Amino acid sequence: MAGLISSLHNSSAALRVHSKGLEVTGKNLANVNNRGYAKQRVEIGDRGQINTGIATESMGVEAMGLRQNRDALLDKSVMRELTATADLEAAKKVLTSTETALGQFLDRTKDSTSIQNAMGANGGAIGDAITDFFNSWESVSVKPQDVGEKQLLLEKAKILAEKLNQTDDRLEKVQLDVDSQLQVDVETVNQILAEIAKTNDYIAKAELVKPYSAVDLRDQRQAKLEELSKYLDVQFENIPPPDGLGQIIVKSSDGIELVNGKIVAGQTTNADGSVTGPISYNTTTKKVQHDEDGTGAIVPVDLSANGKLAAQLESSTGTVQTARDQLSSLKDALSTEVNSAYTPAAFFAIDTVTNEISVSATSISAGTSGSNEIALDVAALGTQSITALGSTFNAYFNKTVTTVAQQLNSTNTRLEDQKLSEEMAVNSRDQYSGVSQDEEITDMMKFQRSFQASARHINVIDTLLEQVVNRLGVG
Repeated sequence: MAGLISSLHNSSAALRVHSKGLEVTGKNLANVNNRGYAKQRVEIGDRGQINTGIATESMGVEAMGLRQNRDALLDKSVMRELTATADLEAAKKVLTSTETALGQFLDRTKDSTSIQNAMGANGGAIGDAITDFFNSWESVSVKPQDVGEKQLLLEKAKILAEKLNQTDDRLEKVQLDVDSQLQVDVETVNQILAEIAKTNDYIAKAELVKPYSAVDLRDQRQAKLEELSKYLDVQFENIPPPDGLGQIIVKSSDGIELVNGKIVAGQTTNADGSVTGPISYNTTTKKVQHDEDGTGAIVPVDLSANGKLAAQLESSTGTVQTARDQLSSLKDALSTEVNSAYTPAAFFAIDTVTNEISVSATSISAGTSGSNEIALDVAALGTQSITALGSTFNAYFNKTVTTVAQQLNSTNTRLEDQKLSEEMAVNSRDQYSGVSQDEEITDMMKFQRSFQASARHINVIDTLLEQVVNRLGVG
């Protein structure tokens, strides 16, 4: 009878194992479309054997724990691709805003020199305003005494100055928008770092007795790492025992430690309990910085090697600033050349503080004694190559538009290729870590049948026990 009781106990343990297997399989199937979930497997172990004196008897099986199909190399590969994709997506947004601010774009359905107005076929941008301005001087040269033509010229000049100033203002606002977005993104990075550190602590507590058992927490931490990698190019490494219990160290691409176990490097707690840092964005120096020692003394370490933060910084301080500098050069050259040709007085003026150009002339003189030599000299500037610019006024501005447009086109092309690379990396990980519906249904059938077999075995033992009890009662 002792043997039957022992077999009943073993079969009961087997039922628990198969029930756990069914539970895990169901969980896997529920996450079949969750690409951040790593499939889980029940580790079934033999409980050993015991010598009864008559024979060696198995003590049955038990669920030793959960095993997660997750590979650090594949995870790091996905993180790198996410960083590269986020970098290009952020650059695309800034470049698109820059092209819109310039008011013109490169029509890629035509030849490479086809510049179109962003505001529509009937709208006007700087290129049109430059053409209209010098054409007005041509008209005045034909009718040097026509008051209407002179008045129209003044209006065209004011329109040109206004468009130059408005375009520069829009480009500046693009930079200010980038600064605002960077500050928001930096706060997001700080929150993610804090959450990773907190999850590290949870994993250490959960795996104090059984390593690698906190599989759901590990999934959550990996999801946070991938979210972080969209902002910064980061790496992680395991903290070896006994100091680390499933915890990791997170570092930036240039080796700056951001998270060490449950500690966020450089994070400070204020008197009111709020948390500051460790990452900050300096709008003056245009740097993403890290407070390494947590004292509030910011160490100027550039963490923007790659990712969304890097792309926004590079586009704002690079492409957008270059466009503004070229616009400033255009203003200076226009003012200098027109003022030199317009001998009665200064035609344009530039504010040294705001760098805005304005029309200082209140009336138009085409030449002396009714002649048109001044008008002809100014009109000729429209088609001349200006030494300070190395081209005509229109060609110089078109070059600015073309440069931005080509960078945007290149970014779009690279982004399309990068998304394919990211998808390949994710697919490679999915082949190892992802849930296969066919495999899980097969496992479900296996555990279900095993459960039924164990249940039937229990029924047989129950029948045998009943026979033993009945016979004892008869005796």
